[in-house]
Amino acid sequence: MKLHPVPMWSLLPLLIGTGVFLGLALPLSKYAAQQGVGALDFALWPTVLAALLLSMRAVHRHGRPAQPARLLRFGLIAGLLGHALPMSLAFYLSAQAGAGFAALAFTLPPVFTLGLSLLLRLEPWRWQRVLAVVLGLAGALLLVGSRLGDAGPADAAVLLLLLAVPALIGAGNVYRSRRLPQGQANEWLGAATLAGSVLLLAPLRLLLDLPLPPAEAGAWLALAGQAAAMALGYLLYFRLQRVAEPVSFSFMGYVITVTGLVLGALLFDEALSWRLLPGLLLIVAGFRLIRLPLPAGARACHAQVILGH
Repeated sequence: MKLHPVPMWSLLPLLIGTGVFLGLALPLSKYAAQQGVGALDFALWPTVLAALLLSMRAVHRHGRPAQPARLLRFGLIAGLLGHALPMSLAFYLSAQAGAGFAALAFTLPPVFTLGLSLLLRLEPWRWQRVLAVVLGLAGALLLVGSRLGDAGPADAAVLLLLLAVPALIGAGNVYRSRRLPQGQANEWLGAATLAGSVLLLAPLRLLLDLPLPPAEAGAWLALAGQAAAMALGYLLYFRLQRVAEPVSFSFMGYVITVTGLVLGALLFDEALSWRLLPGLLLIVAGFRLIRLPLPAGARACHAQVILGH
């Protein structure tokens, strides 16, 4: 994928916008659960509707996609790694160990993204970037630290699932940065990713033979709200992917965490800790550090990686 880098302060609004729209899933999922909507239904039906909305917009603005088979293959893999598997696991963790414990998963994608990038030699080792991820992680842990008491003791299987969520998201970040189809509109990329998720989630729902969500206004309002937020989020998602390398992109997870905490406090009277401000400052400091200009040698290495050489 050819990257079009932009200055940090131009990238930040896009990062925040994407994270806020996708972070709306956290309070909406809680509201949906209160209305009797199951976790798998909340994952599946808004994804179906968002994929349809993005597809209709894509057809209206850009016509049929070029190389549809390649786009579908990309959507299946990107949807599996970035949406279907991690979100299903996150909902399961929330039900088994509590939302505070599950929130930990969304603080770790930058760690796994950087680790995979280094392991696959997609970028050179640089203390500046490692320190940036450590600062962001410290800030995120401050944000969710007050919620961990809700989790209770966790067994080894639950801890492995907790680590699987950010590992999958990190792998998805790296995959998209390397295999993003060129010449495709952002709407088609978002629609393909969500459609790929639907193709993976729908058979699971059929296998489990679950009842439909309750035929009540509140339940379907939550599903429709999540679909709208997801469609808007995925429009910005691939704009961000085009201008941010994988580790910077992964900082979006911290925005999702902050969105969930703040809206949880505003809408559900959840406690908002004094840790919010220092946590935010650490995350911003980490993002600022990771966006500092690369040395000439590192820039050349990044250019080769992005172009796939």
